[in-house]
Amino acid sequence: MIQANAFIGSFLRRLPYPRSVDILPDTVVTTQSARRRWSSERVLEAIRARAAQQRDLTPKSLMEEDPSLLGAGRRYFGSWPAALNAAGIPPQTRACSDRRHQRGYWNRESIAQAIRRHAEEGHPLHAHAMQKRDNSLVCAATYHFGSWSEALRHAGFDPDAIRGARRYTSESIIAEILTLIRAQADLRDSAVRRYHRPLYWAAQKYFGSWRRALGKAQTMAQSVPNS
Repeated sequence: MIQANAFIGSFLRRLPYPRSVDILPDTVVTTQSARRRWSSERVLEAIRARAAQQRDLTPKSLMEEDPSLLGAGRRYFGSWPAALNAAGIPPQTRACSDRRHQRGYWNRESIAQAIRRHAEEGHPLHAHAMQKRDNSLVCAATYHFGSWSEALRHAGFDPDAIRGARRYTSESIIAEILTLIRAQADLRDSAVRRYHRPLYWAAQKYFGSWRRALGKAQTMAQSVPNS
């Protein structure tokens, strides 16, 4: 038996198998190519996509669902909260407390009543505004209905119409910026991103950056003589 094992071992050593050092570079290349390639902009896009889908943005959830994004956010921005801040995600939207979803705390009808109450009080019902004002309601709605849009429908509202109320054109963007200029509002990038997020992202889309949109509006404001 010992002689047979020695013969087999000698035979296998003579086979033209590649050595581990020969296959290591290819293995490394293959592994690296399968990874996502991150940049600061791609990190921000991924964060905003998760926020739009109303998915949890806590580090605990990211460790389970997308550790690559969590690591890239920390690498490019120094910390995960800093990455969320750069993406314009307010603190209230970052986590949904499971305690709020327990049976008896919320149900489908109480959610619908809460949505109607916000509407009666004149609060905007689009997801970003409601996450900032009443994130526990948005989390409960997502839990019980599957999405904020479905909860709106159950409460008697048209989600498409609500989203449509926030659509911009290049002209309406400039008009809104001019209104802010006349009101002497804080038009720094960070302030607009925090307090006028729909306008900020619309400016990014139509003008390439907030600075360009603001510059155009300021030029127009200067060309109009003071009354």
